[in-house]
Amino acid sequence: MVLAYVTNEGENTVSVINSSTHKLIATVAVGVRPRAIASTPDGKVAYVVNFGSEQTASTVSVIDTKTHVVIATVPVGIEPMEVAITPDGKIAYVSNNRSNSLSVIDTKTHSVMATINLGNDSFPNVISITPDGKLAYVANNVSSVVSVIDTKTHSIIATISVNSNPRDVAFTLEGKLAYVSSFNDRNLSIVDTKTHIVIATVMLRVDPFFITISPDGKIVYIVTLGGSTVTVIDTKTHSIMATVQLVDGQLFVAFTPDGKLAYVGNVDGTVSVIALNTHSIIATVPVGLNPLAISFIP
Repeated sequence: MVLAYVTNEGENTVSVINSSTHKLIATVAVGVRPRAIASTPDGKVAYVVNFGSEQTASTVSVIDTKTHVVIATVPVGIEPMEVAITPDGKIAYVSNNRSNSLSVIDTKTHSVMATINLGNDSFPNVISITPDGKLAYVANNVSSVVSVIDTKTHSIIATISVNSNPRDVAFTLEGKLAYVSSFNDRNLSIVDTKTHIVIATVMLRVDPFFITISPDGKIVYIVTLGGSTVTVIDTKTHSIMATVQLVDGQLFVAFTPDGKLAYVGNVDGTVSVIALNTHSIIATVPVGLNPLAISFIP
């Protein structure tokens, strides 16, 4: 059985869905305004980023996925946005939007072991780690650059200029290419991860927000904040191959580990389940208010 963990920002909870039956089986209380979530490769724990508020600190809640219980709370920087865990499961990176930094968390001790300064007015968003675990790409929304981090030394080794307001980064299966969405320019920048140079740009009909590449590396699913469609791109030709019509307001997209389904979070408090073989909706699951992120737990 594979479980889907969905963060509900408007209710300070995480919904747990059985992805075989598309049924809600548990609800976990976490910190204030949970946004992003990622699980360790072994599926034993999930890290939930809590944005916080003026009255409450920004934290990361660590959930035991067997018991659906919070086992640790980790203080991080101001207004954390996203989290990514290295393929070996040893390190979790958290982007701190207002602190212009990354918190580096040791997943064994659930404590911050280092902080990486990304520069003034960077306002980092999504962090993506290459399949080999050697590099982390960080989309800096305001400075319109992508910072490349060496995960061994936790240092910046390159800076890539992209188009306005980069929001998300996703790697192809072999890690040779990175797709970067530019929210205000209606395009995707395609980056060669060996040279850290933009080698192509894909123009879209909408402003891309979240992007996810299928497990087999063949297609990209793209949603735009407040939009009503999912754009499907062929990674071989970099062309639009389909458009999926949904309700107004998509917040995230993620593929099941077997690559057969896509889960899309909607602002109306539901998750749409899309079959990849037909790019059509096969189920709708009610969750909590403002579902912002998802992680699949084997």
